Amino acid sequence: MNLLKEPLVHFLGGALLVFAFFWATGSNRDPADYEITISETDIERLKAGWVQNFRRAPTQTELDGLIDQEIREEIYYREALRLGLDRNDPVIRRRLYTKMRFLDNEEVETKPTDTVLQKWLDEHPEKYALSSLYDLEQIYLGQQDLLDEARIAQLVGDLNQGTIQPDEVARPISLPTQLQRAETAAISRQFGEKFASSLTSLETEKWQGPVPSGFGLHLVKITAKISGKTASLDDVRQRVTNDWRAAQTAAKEKQSLSKYRAEYDVTVAGRP
Repeated sequence: MNLLKEPLVHFLGGALLVFAFFWATGSNRDPADYEITISETDIERLKAGWVQNFRRAPTQTELDGLIDQEIREEIYYREALRLGLDRNDPVIRRRLYTKMRFLDNEEVETKPTDTVLQKWLDEHPEKYALSSLYDLEQIYLGQQDLLDEARIAQLVGDLNQGTIQPDEVARPISLPTQLQRAETAAISRQFGEKFASSLTSLETEKWQGPVPSGFGLHLVKITAKISGKTASLDDVRQRVTNDWRAAQTAAKEKQSLSKYRAEYDVTVAGRP
């Protein structure tokens, strides 16, 4: 009889009754899940959203409607979770995956100091080296199999002597005949990598060729060339900032995934 008076026995008995109730009713719901509180912070958020959309504060009737909608959404959201509607849905999974990555990446520093950026630049100088700049003229001769080497050599000689003019030789094509302060990358986009890489070995102030491109053969006259150089931070600040931030984000994601992954036992069919 004394045992029945012990508080621990009363606690365990109550817990068993609650368990028996949920087992008998087929429900595993936590009563706390049925508490919905709309705080002052929530109301201010709803007001701010309304102002952003309509450029004015909501009336009391409109605010009541927003609050009622918030309650409806929360109820349906929780009921959907209880029914497992969030499972096996690639759209919902992708949205939650994206949001988790966003939350994890909020810790990444968004405004690195010049010291941090300079260190990144010093560690990757080749990535930010400034391209050579060219002023040049080009004459399109046509496809390679239609041209004779001796004829091309004669054209180069005549052009350099001034006995013929470029427009007397050029064949029509939708490419610029002149470029000013053009970077190697821009030239490559228009004429192809082979054409752009050939420019490094050409002399200035004289017609030379043939120079191959993705379209055929060209004669080229470089009138000015500014050689590439190592970039300063001011030259490439935005690129360095973007790349540094992307690297920090990737490192943070790797760290977070490693932490989460350690909590799971994963089995994949066909893998040992």
